[in-house]
Order: sequence, then structure tokens, then C-alpha cells
Amino acid sequence: MRMVERSKMKKIIRFAKTMPSATLSLVFWGGITIFATIISKNIWILILSIPFLLGLTYVPYKVSNMNKNISEELIPIYQKNAPLLKISEITKDKLNERVKVIGTIEKIIYGISPKPTIRIKDDTGSIYVSLIVPLPEDVNVGDKVEIYGVVTKHYKFFGFMGIPKLWKPKIYGIGAKKLN
Repeated sequence: MRMVERSKMKKIIRFAKTMPSATLSLVFWGGITIFATIISKNIWILILSIPFLLGLTYVPYKVSNMNKNISEELIPIYQKNAPLLKISEITKDKLNERVKVIGTIEKIIYGISPKPTIRIKDDTGSIYVSLIVPLPEDVNVGDKVEIYGVVTKHYKFFGFMGIPKLWKPKIYGIGAKKLN
């Protein structure tokens, strides 16, 4: 039984690490709720906030599981059908095409988005990859990975939106696999 509890706790901690915006939101609004309940001495604030707080936990968790299921379903298709490209071959002409890339992780970014963004490089260049799922636990900066995804636009000034002609390719990744 203790092993099951440890396993659940590890899953919760992993979820908190890979979904920082959801975790911070839950902690912030949970704190506000407790503070408001204490200041007002009205227990109904706490009681009526419970569904809201559960939603802050449940919705990101369900989206994360949905993305994980999509990733598990699509990775075999991408492994079989997506062409293996060098990073320099990923140009604006490849927009919306499936790709498979092998590279070394230069940077891992867990920002406000629940999805990690990584920068990978090979001997021909580097590119950003926005993943829909967390990286496998054993993947770190400096590791060689195979990335599966679709070529999308990365705008120079704002990332996901910006001046129409000022963009470069990036990969919207459905998954990553560590290579030896």
C-alpha cells in the first residue's frame, strides 16, 4: 500500500513540475480563498470555492491526459511516415508538414504554458520545438532526442503571433524519444 501512495505522490509531483501554470494558479487561488475565508469569517466562501479549485486541478489534468493519449496514438504513425530531416532542411516551404528530427537538447523551457518548449540542434542548425506532452523523465539538456511533429510558424517578436512576414519555422511536437 505504501508503494501505491509513493507512486501517486510521484505522479502528483511530476504533474506539478510539468504543469507550472496550473500549479501556481491552484496555489494562488487556494491561498486567496483561505485568506478571504479567514478575513470574512464566512465558511461559505471556502465551500463555494471548492468546485472552482477542483476545476483548476481537473481541467489541466484532463487536457494533459488527452494530449498524452493523442501523442501515444500519433507517434507510431510519425515514426513510420514522417521524413527524417536535418534542421537546415526545415524551411518555410515545409509549413504544416510532418517531420522527424534528431538533435541534441540545448534548452528546456517551462514557462507559463503547461507545454514545455525545447531548443534542439544538430550539425546544421537549431530550432524550437513546442511539445504537447512533457518530456520523458530521463531526458535532460545535452541528451540526443528524436522529435516528431509538424512545422509551424514562430514569429520573431511575439512567438505565436506577430508581423506576418517575420517568422521562421518551428516544430509543434507531439512527442520525443531519447536516443542512446
